[in-house]
Amino acid sequence: MSGLYRLLNAEFGRWMAFVALLCAGAVLVPLLLLNSAAGDAGSFANHARYEDLYAASGCPLLFLLLLALLCAYFLKSVYAGYWGSKSVYTYLTLPVRRESLYFSKLIVFATCLLLLIAAQIVSIRLGYELVAAKAKAYPAGSLAMRNGLFLAFARSEFFRLLLPLNFSRILSSCSMLLAIATGFYYGALCERSRKFGGFALIAVAAFVLYRAVSFRLDEVAYTTLPRSLYPSSLALLAFSGWFVWHSLRIMRKGSIA
Repeated sequence: MSGLYRLLNAEFGRWMAFVALLCAGAVLVPLLLLNSAAGDAGSFANHARYEDLYAASGCPLLFLLLLALLCAYFLKSVYAGYWGSKSVYTYLTLPVRRESLYFSKLIVFATCLLLLIAAQIVSIRLGYELVAAKAKAYPAGSLAMRNGLFLAFARSEFFRLLLPLNFSRILSSCSMLLAIATGFYYGALCERSRKFGGFALIAVAAFVLYRAVSFRLDEVAYTTLPRSLYPSSLALLAFSGWFVWHSLRIMRKGSIA
């Protein structure tokens, strides 16, 4: 455990500045977008639903961009281990279990994904206060927003994807997060170890993830054809378990060196 703790500290140290900038952008940039969207809407902005204004401002697309940047930085951190004094070759010779090297990177990546989601939720909360304040400022037809944030989370599929409200949605969001974290790392390890057959499983997992996200973002379209999220959630958890098991096997064999 002491080896894992030291590796975690070193890994977090390398991520700290990037994650701080990313989370700051996830909090501040949506406020600028919402302020612009509310101003462009004019006197009708106080009658617009907050979740509709949030979607029209482009904030969900910004979150997708930040998520892509985070995943790209993770891959960069993996491949950066193949040059420099603290390369993967050095880490594989340290007197620590190779599982510790794997879990240190995976834990940091998963934690940063959670921090990005938390920053996005904070921006949603602050953005609501900004829009509510602008709605009260209109001289004609002003409307005080009551329970608007709660109703926005109840109505918006994107908000419920980030902050699910029941067990099946919580399990679905957690399985998606786990599949993203383990899948990206597994893909990098497969490429480094030249085990390209693993990309077939990654493609299947990505398809299941895409179908689950598509359903979660457009649940209204499936009201006449009820679907359960449990099959996709269990499938993503199974893929994540395989990714972790096979990644550890690759690490133990030293195939990535």
